[in-house]
Amino acid sequence: MSVTLSGQRARVERIEIEHAGLAGVRAWRVGNRVGESPTWNSQTQELIWIDVRAPAVLRLDPRTDTVTRWQLPEVVGALGLAGANRVVLALRRCLATLDLSTGLLRPLLTVHAEPPGNRLNDAKVSASGRWLVFGSMDDRADAKQRTGALYCAGASAGTDATVRRIWQGLTVANGIAWSPDGAILYFSDSHAGQVWHTPWDEATGTMGEPQRFCSADERLGRPDGAATDAAGDYWSAGVSAGCLNRFAPDGRHLQSLPLPCRAPTMPCFGGENLDTLFVTSLVRPQWCLNAVDLDGSLLALPVQARGRSSTAWATVE
Repeated sequence: MSVTLSGQRARVERIEIEHAGLAGVRAWRVGNRVGESPTWNSQTQELIWIDVRAPAVLRLDPRTDTVTRWQLPEVVGALGLAGANRVVLALRRCLATLDLSTGLLRPLLTVHAEPPGNRLNDAKVSASGRWLVFGSMDDRADAKQRTGALYCAGASAGTDATVRRIWQGLTVANGIAWSPDGAILYFSDSHAGQVWHTPWDEATGTMGEPQRFCSADERLGRPDGAATDAAGDYWSAGVSAGCLNRFAPDGRHLQSLPLPCRAPTMPCFGGENLDTLFVTSLVRPQWCLNAVDLDGSLLALPVQARGRSSTAWATVE
């Protein structure tokens, strides 16, 4: 059932810091429990993301430090663009669109194949905007099982028949990204610390046989959300190590970039020249925070790399 949400706007504190030799780092104290899925809207020059557990959709105008927040009726796992002022959301068991101009939240389709302990998690729009690839995960706190999967939804979403399961056997599906030419699909299992890559056919929305791309343990940083740059490097949020890990297209580990938070969750490229990395983060329930902690904040840092504009999912409703 469609509902209309009210967006709440407020100025948030922005901090300019230097961390581990990184100059020009900015942090906005947005107070996320589990910030995720940052997406840069090149048309509006704003950043949109989610707080999984709030649950909420948030939008930052970095020119004014103003954040607009839409409170959602259920947990949200991912976000993607679906137009200049519309996003697609992966809610607990369904995909929905949210019109940021009107606040109209409209369900599109339900994923019926998921077991009771699962929810949807992570999603990215393909290069042409024709496909939305999204994942699922075992959402239980303990004794997680490999019940997660990858799905592909076509741009004509409207019936369950438009959703196809394209891979299974994951515990926490994550790290979805494409190579610059759209011919390689990346995805990870955060629980297993593994990232895979596979040939991708954009015309049909199908993938080949996945091959291991890289591994990352607790010390290096288990792979959470990810983004690729214009050169084809894969930037992975090391959620267990407070860093971003950068991997070459052949899987070589090139760099660990330390961040001023303990658990980064996903990077994305943004800014006028797409050379700023925005990074969301989370707060563990057992952590005690003080005034200087930046866990749960939104970070932005200049990097010697450039991303690509996010594509909007061309939904037909």
